[in-house]
Amino acid sequence: RAIEHFKSALEVYTKEALPHDWAKVQGNLGEAYRNRVRGDKADNVERAIEHFKRALEVYTKEALPHDWAKVQGNLGEAYRNRVRGDKADNVERAIEHFKSALEVYTKEALPHYYAQTQYNLGFAH
Repeated sequence: RAIEHFKSALEVYTKEALPHDWAKVQGNLGEAYRNRVRGDKADNVERAIEHFKRALEVYTKEALPHDWAKVQGNLGEAYRNRVRGDKADNVERAIEHFKSALEVYTKEALPHYYAQTQYNLGFAH
C-alpha cells in the first residue's frame, strides 16, 4: 500500500511545482520497490532503479549532496541485488554508486554513513 500512497502524492508533488518533494517521493518509491515482497523481484528492482534515477534529476551533488549520496547508496544496493542484466556489470555499477556516495560520505564529515557505505562495498566485492 505504501507504493499506492507515494504514487498518489506525486499527483500533487510534481517535478515542476515541487521538485524537492517530487525527488523525495521518487526516492521513497525506489526504496519501497527495492524492499517489496510481493510481485516479481526482478521487476521490483528495475522499478526501484528507475525511481532512484528520477530522484537524481533533482538531487545533485552540488545542490543537495546528502540526498544525492543517499540515492547513490540506494542505487548501489539495487544494482548489487539486480536480477536482470550481466551479474558482473551489475556489481561494477553497484561499486561505482557506492564510491560516488563516498564523495560526500567521508570518514571525517559523516563517519556513520562512511562506515555503512564501506560495509556495502565489502559485500559488493
